[in-house]
Amino acid sequence: MSSPGSTTYDALVVGAGPAGAHLAYLLARTGRRVALIDKQRFPREKVCGGGLTRKAVALLGFDIDPVVHRWIRGAYLTFQNRGTIVKDMNPAAGCTVLREEFDHALVARACDAGTQFFDGTTLLDVEAMGECAVATTRRGEFRTRRLFAADGVGSTVRAKIFGKHTVSYVPALEALIEVSDSAMERYGDRAVFDFGGMPRGYGWIFPKRGHLNVGVYSPYGGDHLRGHLDRFIDRYPALRRRREIEYRGFAIPLRNEAATFERGPVTLVGDAAGLAESLFGEGIYFALKSAVLAAQAEIERDSYAIPFGYTALLKRDLLPELRAAAWLARILFAFQAFTFRHIVCNEHVNDLFAGLITGETGYRECFRKTALAAPRWLMRSAQVSDIATA
Repeated sequence: MSSPGSTTYDALVVGAGPAGAHLAYLLARTGRRVALIDKQRFPREKVCGGGLTRKAVALLGFDIDPVVHRWIRGAYLTFQNRGTIVKDMNPAAGCTVLREEFDHALVARACDAGTQFFDGTTLLDVEAMGECAVATTRRGEFRTRRLFAADGVGSTVRAKIFGKHTVSYVPALEALIEVSDSAMERYGDRAVFDFGGMPRGYGWIFPKRGHLNVGVYSPYGGDHLRGHLDRFIDRYPALRRRREIEYRGFAIPLRNEAATFERGPVTLVGDAAGLAESLFGEGIYFALKSAVLAAQAEIERDSYAIPFGYTALLKRDLLPELRAAAWLARILFAFQAFTFRHIVCNEHVNDLFAGLITGETGYRECFRKTALAAPRWLMRSAQVSDIATA
């Protein structure tokens, strides 16, 4: 598509990641005139751990097998690669993907539903004008009744309409590591969650088709991530015998400090809204869920139903979960060795934490039951093996 022309769109979605592409699909399938723009040419590389939870897959409602690298059917839970326990899950807890392929598949589905996609379209300015908005891009102007900002943690739309310091975030660092075939087979369809992978945080190892995605994260942020990641890698013999390694950093938006998600005809979704969770640093599910809620609010706005409103839906369905996730993170990462042995290795409690990934447990429920169970797990010795994972 060479230019937006003179069309006034019902919805303009800025940013074609999971939140933007899924929202464009949900709105376009109702017959709305939807434009989706992104500054990058697609398919494009995207730095991300690439772990997709079962609850995120369920929100999508279509077959993503063509872009799945591995279905994750279990995990090694460990503290600095010592005292490892194995948690197997059936059906799979989730899968790993490359964001380049996953996002492209979501955009293709949005286009099949009627979305007009303009990639390679850099946003220059945006102006809210009463009940509509005008976005100025290198490809011309887009006029729209509703503008949805899904342009990530460094959102241009958010900076121009809501202010530069609306969302706070922390850094994470990952490494793409090629290892031997025997090492890949050793990890198989299990991920690693190392709850001593970095101070007040954790490290992960996600198997893909031809490499391992390895990273560290803390909800408290922190300096010297490269040093923490190198020390994490060195605890795993298979990673020390690596063939190649590529480091990549990214930011995880944990809070919308202003608790402001709408201003006139402009709405924030996904990372642009600051909707990642603090415990695992996971954002894809919350990006997709915010798209579902934004679409629901938009459809109700134009129907005879009494609109509940996007911000109200967030306050009801998502924000309490994110607050509970932040409290869980404080508990889990405050005294890492102790909480690993007495919380993570407690079978009942780690069932609850696994449920956060599958969708069988909510963060509020997990926080409540973990806190209530405290006297029992404090009195119980964890049974762990001393076998390093690899």
